[in-house]
Amino acid sequence: MTPSATPTETPTATEPATEPPTELRRNRIARKSLPVTIIEPTGRGISLFAALAEYAEYSALLRYLTLRDLRLRFQSPLLGLVWVTLMPLLPAAIFATIFARILQPSTGGVPYSLYALAGFVPWTFFSTSVSTASMTFVWNANLLNKVYFPRAVLPASAMLASSAELLAGLVLLCGYSIWRGYPPLLSWLWLPVLALYVALIAFLVSLGLATANALNRNVKFAIPFLMQIWIYATPVVYPISIVAPRTRFILGLNPLTGALDAFRAALLGTRMDSALFFISLAATAVFAIAAIGVFRRYEALLAERV
Repeated sequence: MTPSATPTETPTATEPATEPPTELRRNRIARKSLPVTIIEPTGRGISLFAALAEYAEYSALLRYLTLRDLRLRFQSPLLGLVWVTLMPLLPAAIFATIFARILQPSTGGVPYSLYALAGFVPWTFFSTSVSTASMTFVWNANLLNKVYFPRAVLPASAMLASSAELLAGLVLLCGYSIWRGYPPLLSWLWLPVLALYVALIAFLVSLGLATANALNRNVKFAIPFLMQIWIYATPVVYPISIVAPRTRFILGLNPLTGALDAFRAALLGTRMDSALFFISLAATAVFAIAAIGVFRRYEALLAERV
């Protein structure tokens, strides 16, 4: 007799031929039971007030970056002090000796050298702040790609570092004003407030340009050209009175026009053009909406685009 074959079980399609190891089965069960966390960019998803609260939490980082920029600028304190003093003083002296003699603009009895210096002190701060802060996203590309922090801290720190030049310029301007026979006035108390206003304009312009520069590198070539045009669109070296009253509102669309006019009025005790100031204030509000809107729209993409 032939011995009968022992029946063998063949694996079905629904059951594996071999049982997986115990550790592998435990890992699969553990992965199924773990919570899932989804990380998404929050630049456009949180409110503006929540974003401001987040910036308050990173105030220590803002101080550190500001001090870092100050140390880089003033590696030689004496040379740095001389430089920040000459930056507004030299252009004012050149325009006082050449521009005033050729055009002889009417400054209401104020010496033109003092009038020009009162314009160049805030303008030099604005120009320096915008030129440096607009490059901060590109210059700090490695930092943007390594760690998270609110991105606007970078242009803000560059602008705050430039405020040392504004402070030195204000001391120089007040001293020169006293020397030319204009004693301190109660309106001088408005000078720090107006300096903060100029700093706000500089930050808004820098924030928009820094974002645009991160998205398109060609923007950096347009910034020096923009500054050259902007200085003549701002009453830095000429009085507003030379512009016809019916077209003066066009000059007020420049946010710096009202700021510089108010700055001179507070320093010299002259009359300020209130209508022009409020037009510039409205233009500043438009600048703020545009700059903050562009920045919040592309904030989450900055690390990828730089």
